[in-house]
Amino acid sequence: MKKLIYILFLFTLTQFTIAGNSDKVKLSEKVVTGKVTDNSGETISGAKITIAETGETFFADMEGNFKITLKTDKEYSISVNTMGYQPLVLKSTNLTTFSDLTLKEL
Repeated sequence: MKKLIYILFLFTLTQFTIAGNSDKVKLSEKVVTGKVTDNSGETISGAKITIAETGETFFADMEGNFKITLKTDKEYSISVNTMGYQPLVLKSTNLTTFSDLTLKEL
């Protein structure tokens, strides 16, 4: 009976420790939302947004909106590509830089 109590205690303690660590990771992340448009303000759907440091790729929806999750304590380079427009490359630690992106036509 003592062994069972010890095992349950250790299991419970482990669960609290793991949950505590995952909360710390979530606090260091930020969700960045924005819109991809052209010079005239028209939305660009399906634009490919790539984060160079992580290799993650996101796509703008039909209204040009996108949502990406980044760690706030790093400098990031993102590239935005779609057919008919010049690629856009931005590098910044200020994550609001990535919120509204404007592409130039070819």
